Amino acid sequence: MIHTVAHLVAGSRHYLACLALAVCCLATPTAGAQATDVSAQHSTDTFDNLRWTIDLSARGTYMNDTDAWSGQYVVGLDVHKVFTGPGGDIGTLVFQPYLVWLDNNSYPPYFFDDGDDWELVWRITNFNYTALAHGRFNIRIGHFEVPFGLEQNIDTNGTLRQYTFSDRGIKADWGATVNGVLEHVEYELAVSRGSGNDIRSSQDPYIVAGRVGSRSDRNLIVGVSFLRGEILGADGTTARTRLGLDAAWYRGLLEMLFEVSGGEDEDIDTFNALAELSLRNPMETLHGWLQLRYREVDTVSGRDEASSVALGIAWEPDRHWSLSSQWIEPVDELSDMHDESKFQLQARYRL
Repeated sequence: MIHTVAHLVAGSRHYLACLALAVCCLATPTAGAQATDVSAQHSTDTFDNLRWTIDLSARGTYMNDTDAWSGQYVVGLDVHKVFTGPGGDIGTLVFQPYLVWLDNNSYPPYFFDDGDDWELVWRITNFNYTALAHGRFNIRIGHFEVPFGLEQNIDTNGTLRQYTFSDRGIKADWGATVNGVLEHVEYELAVSRGSGNDIRSSQDPYIVAGRVGSRSDRNLIVGVSFLRGEILGADGTTARTRLGLDAAWYRGLLEMLFEVSGGEDEDIDTFNALAELSLRNPMETLHGWLQLRYREVDTVSGRDEASSVALGIAWEPDRHWSLSSQWIEPVDELSDMHDESKFQLQARYRL
């Protein structure tokens, strides 16, 4: 295990060095005299606007058809730092390296050797430079969620509650974006590597994606998204295009979410839809959700359909603990796939 950890850390030094260099270049004052005058103040402000935590979780998944359990165990570091200068905020650094161990996983991500393997997984690890136009035009560099659909505004990393990234074959990627918040609109446009967790690839994947929507601090949020690229997976790259529409409506403790998208995988037309209804208790320590999913694929032999239902609940008694469970039941299956019903349990602790 010690050899494995050392290998993972050594293989990631290139990423860390690139990100550190970008942060230093963007966050360091340009005027020498000014830097001399404020150097003492900057040294005392190093830990201002800094939040960090150790994130621990254990997840078990029971597959009903095969009567088998699989496990996922995670240890991660979550750092959030806002850099400021004399003129205001310079930018925000998010740094989330996670060590993930899979145990008896039948469908591991492509960058794992098999379903019983350790890997260093990058969640959100980027620097967003915000000093150009008071947040209206920013530049993000690093590893970020591909801007598409509901997940642009809702953080599902490390949770059982997920949305539609599996349809696109990727959730987060290495690259750069331009993003901003205007009076009534938020936007993010990205160019990224297309390989997900691993920035190094010999198969030339890529992604161009973006989302434009109403501001995320409203009770009704509507957005449109696009994606085009060659996305790396276990069997090589797949050409994917998507256009999407998403909506979120909040009323008190009630939340309603909706997303539809259509496009092509290679030359195969595909359509996806998701609807979710969720409710929190007045203390917001309990959160339950019901998800409905639908997928349609047009092939040379005709239309193929799949659908499923997911029912989940999460209990968060304080800011440290989160206990959650979810049942996913397929209703219809695509002819070339076999989707098992499954039950998931997860315990998560953030120091």
